[in-house]
Amino acid sequence: MATNPQSPPPRGPQLAPRMHVPRKKQFPWPVVALIAAGLLLLAIVAKMPTTPKKVQPPSAAQIPPQPTPGQVQLSSVQLTPSPVGDALNLQAMLHNNGSTEITGVEVQANFKGANGQNVGTEVTKAQIVGKDNATAQDLTISPIKPNETAPVRLRFDHYPSAWNKQMPELVVTQVTGTKP
Repeated sequence: MATNPQSPPPRGPQLAPRMHVPRKKQFPWPVVALIAAGLLLLAIVAKMPTTPKKVQPPSAAQIPPQPTPGQVQLSSVQLTPSPVGDALNLQAMLHNNGSTEITGVEVQANFKGANGQNVGTEVTKAQIVGKDNATAQDLTISPIKPNETAPVRLRFDHYPSAWNKQMPELVVTQVTGTKP
């Protein structure tokens, strides 16, 4: 059926033709967010600390001379029993033969029995004796300078009961000091 262009318009409600309006393109936020996250990740990776560079250890020429047990000399050693308990004090003069200040001396005492056999061993640190001969302080507080002699006390808290009460054999096992 053909329509006549001059026919009267149909009656009743009519739909208006829709106009096709092109949509505006939205701003590409997802793309911007991905780029920003990538830049942030790149900045974090660039600023992260790297592993430390391997430092070469000092050569033998750079290590300061260290004190040795041969650097110290004990003389005028006297036994003095402690008034209480089974402790033993040895009073001695300590001479520093080295070129560094001595800040610590560790001494091992080998106690002998009646037949000369070793019945016990004890290790202690030397302490500087004060002028009143009653007080003693650590060598780190009062170091012994090179070519200097100072009175020291070696306190052994427990000696073996089988000890023959003779002077124990003393061995300097460790010496600590400062730079020259």
